[in-house]
Amino acid sequence: MVRQMPDPVSTVAVTDDRFAAVARAYHLGKIRMEGQAMDIPGFLKEAKRDVQGGLYRGRMTLPGVQWTGVGSDAFATFTITADQLADAAESRLLWTDQAVQRGVNPSAPRGAPRELALADGYPDKRSYIFDAANADDIVEKLLRGERLFLNSLVWNLRPRDFSAYWSTEEESIYFYAGKVFLPDSHHRHQAILKAVRAIRESPASYPKFSGDHQFKVELYFLDKEGEGNYFFDKNQRPKPTAKSKAYDLTTLDDLSLLAKRVIEKSPSLSKGVNRVTDRLSKKSPEYITLSTLREMMKTFAGTDEINEAELEGLALVAAEFFEMLSAVRPELRAGAVNSSPDSIAAAAVMMHGYAALMKDYGVDIGKLGPSSAKERWRLKLSLLSQDAQVSIGDWTGDLLSKRNPLWLRYGMVKLSGTGGTLNVLNTGGARAQAGRLLRRYLKLEDPARTAELMESSNADAS
Repeated sequence: MVRQMPDPVSTVAVTDDRFAAVARAYHLGKIRMEGQAMDIPGFLKEAKRDVQGGLYRGRMTLPGVQWTGVGSDAFATFTITADQLADAAESRLLWTDQAVQRGVNPSAPRGAPRELALADGYPDKRSYIFDAANADDIVEKLLRGERLFLNSLVWNLRPRDFSAYWSTEEESIYFYAGKVFLPDSHHRHQAILKAVRAIRESPASYPKFSGDHQFKVELYFLDKEGEGNYFFDKNQRPKPTAKSKAYDLTTLDDLSLLAKRVIEKSPSLSKGVNRVTDRLSKKSPEYITLSTLREMMKTFAGTDEINEAELEGLALVAAEFFEMLSAVRPELRAGAVNSSPDSIAAAAVMMHGYAALMKDYGVDIGKLGPSSAKERWRLKLSLLSQDAQVSIGDWTGDLLSKRNPLWLRYGMVKLSGTGGTLNVLNTGGARAQAGRLLRRYLKLEDPARTAELMESSNADAS
């Protein structure tokens, strides 16, 4: 005799003896899962009933729950739709506790609430630490129907502060009372809620996103202190991948794609870019990291979003500029040894200065045409050669020497220590000054007039 036992994936046939064993194992598994829930204060032993004696599933049902771990380590996972998440938020079930999140700004008004309902939208930046631009970026990608590799959403029910029932038959949790806190993934939750609100207000405007979009949720059962420890472990312990490596792997970031296209077209860059780490070694042939090159492309292109037609043209312009620049600065050739240990020609801060010049070169191509612009810029960039000596006061030497008083005057080089060691800075201010000063210098068209830059109205003293 053969009996059939339903299986989640297929129907399997088992004999009488095996049927009993499988049934016992299946039943024991159910008991274990029920036991896990029963061990957590807040779970009821029996489900609530409505006035007709029917099953009452409460304010929210968490479907298809799978359990992992035992005792205090137990947590659940399940899948919900964007609509389900938004409905839970609008019902004011989902909350953040800023005391164990990114926190309240020190300048926030006294008595600013610590617990915030997700339904209230983005936290006020004057009172709370929240990156609205990051959340908006997720919103835009969701609405455009782009594929997103989001980590699981994270929920938490604090033991004894909630009421729920675990149904072994339906493999679902019926949520009756309490707050669901978000120990992590606040930005993702806000983005999903905002996207759902957008399609509910104007469905026709966003045909590539719907409330059926699914998200994986991890549900924990931690006290408030445990939530803080979870946030720390997830956000502080992990050692992030180097930006250069991440940019090298992605095909979704336009600036990274542009940077990699420029590398393909520029012999000077092809072996001179570190695409693995964000640090450069004196023993390696690389003189620039991919993350720095990507930031240069942001200055050059003037935008984060570039279509395929623009990508090719911009890459050609940038690669051509690099070749002209490397012709006058040997430091910008893969494997080249700096002729002077004082040279800052390959310093990251100067790369940002070159990006400003690269942008000007692109403008000239549009105005003068490729041939005339190229000839003009060959002459301009020759002013950056080591042979074009400049004089400022009592000092004479290479413009791109860190001993040039100009760089110290405008905060790109800093004296440190009693020995007067000169350190090159790479701050946002220093990068901006590099662009301003290089532009101003090339407009002079005469190295002998470099001293005028010490009083330049186009560069502010630091």
